[in-house]
Amino acid sequence: MTDLAALEVRIRRLEDIEEIRSLRNAYHACINDGRYGEIADLFTDDARVVLGYLATYEGRAAIATGFRGMGERERFFIKQFIHSHDVKVDGDSGTGVSYLEARYGRYGVSWLVSGRYNDVYVREGGRWLFKAMIAELYYTVPLGVGWMADEKHYLRPKA
Repeated sequence: MTDLAALEVRIRRLEDIEEIRSLRNAYHACINDGRYGEIADLFTDDARVVLGYLATYEGRAAIATGFRGMGERERFFIKQFIHSHDVKVDGDSGTGVSYLEARYGRYGVSWLVSGRYNDVYVREGGRWLFKAMIAELYYTVPLGVGWMADEKHYLRPKA
């Protein structure tokens, strides 16, 4: 491989990583701005979303329905902050890990949420999309209780 060809490969990889980071940022911008109807467009037709124990959506139609439903909740507030997004690219596919801090509120109760996203990305039609988004929730606790509580997941449905 010539020096120029190697440089072109390196630049393409860096551009792909930046496009994937923009994809992840677009998801959180939609959540934070209440644009839930736009979220499904960030996913492949057969994508899978697992939001910890809170929800699982299989396919773009279910993803659209699930996130639109989030926007229809009464007295609902959510802001998500993502950091340390590590991306690996191999041709037209990639993986990523990022960390989440979120503030959630419903019916006057404020929640602290922390976790990690494990993603799979694919390039389709020249753009990067989520193939899978799996959230591992570290804790979901009321603000008044705090994240050092004995119970780490107050939002988990009780059996």
